[in-house]
Amino acid sequence: MKQNPKEMLQDFVDLYHHHTQKGNNWAVNFDLQPDGGVWHVVFGGEEMPETQEGPHAEARFTFVLSLETLVRLYRGDLSPLTAAGREHISKPAPLDFRLGEGVEMTPDVYREMILFMQRFFNPSSPEKIIFGEGYTRKVHGGHAAAMFYDQGFRSAWYLLEEGDRLNEPGDTNPFPQAFVFLSGQGRARIGKDMVNVQAGEAYYIPPQSEHIVWNEREEPLTLIFLAWGEGA
Repeated sequence: MKQNPKEMLQDFVDLYHHHTQKGNNWAVNFDLQPDGGVWHVVFGGEEMPETQEGPHAEARFTFVLSLETLVRLYRGDLSPLTAAGREHISKPAPLDFRLGEGVEMTPDVYREMILFMQRFFNPSSPEKIIFGEGYTRKVHGGHAAAMFYDQGFRSAWYLLEEGDRLNEPGDTNPFPQAFVFLSGQGRARIGKDMVNVQAGEAYYIPPQSEHIVWNEREEPLTLIFLAWGEGA
């Protein structure tokens, strides 16, 4: 198992170049705190990009993470979107980011950063996400393993232990969603309706509908979360 940050980053570069063939025409920094150094890669062109030491002054994004997080991503036991998950953009995460000088956070910039992060920090080909109890972080009240995002699409696996509640009263989104229950039993509020939920059931969540799930049983409740449409 590699521990050298340059070698691990270069393996990610090689796979990303293979996945995308050409990739994006910009530079990216990787700030490995506290003592893994700063590295950069310049993407674009037909040749394989090379990981180089030091920051690039015109990097579009700087990804900030610990060497431990890099190793977990490299092993595949933490998905990049799980590492980056947070309930609010202002909160820190194991895989964090800074925008480059002159780059403004717009919906398009955020989407291209998420798509790059998702594909770059994936060590498998074809791209694979492992989900389960040991591959999660607690986000929005549940143990989440984020899977795949794309324009107008999100997906994640959640585990709710006894006493866990996914989302808070008043939580809504402007796009359609669904909960697909895989194991266990629980309770949910969807819009104005209160329902008992269990494995083998899927529920549609209309836009602007409150959606809360909780587990009062000893047996874990697991589900797949899906979202799609404009803004997802």
